[in-house]
Amino acid sequence: MLLAIVCIAGLTPGTATAWYLHHSGRGWPLALGAGLTVTAALPLALLATLSLFPPIGIAVGAASALAAFRAYDDGRVWVATAWAAAAFISLSCAGWAVT
Repeated sequence: MLLAIVCIAGLTPGTATAWYLHHSGRGWPLALGAGLTVTAALPLALLATLSLFPPIGIAVGAASALAAFRAYDDGRVWVATAWAAAAFISLSCAGWAVT
């Protein structure tokens, strides 16, 4: 059940992009292409980067942690929690013990 929720959450940005572009009058080909690109861009880029060069994972983790601190200061709790989760995952993939 949790895996299904994570998969749906991963598809949501691409679906929203495709819906927005289609309803903006851009047409189905552009909307579907942009939706697929948005859906695949972040996970593929993150996995490729972390597997090829782990110090970039540390840099991504540090940048995510700074973004989380900034979002917490602005009062955006859900956004900050997402940034904190991204920092935890990237630092864990890079080999740092963040627990």
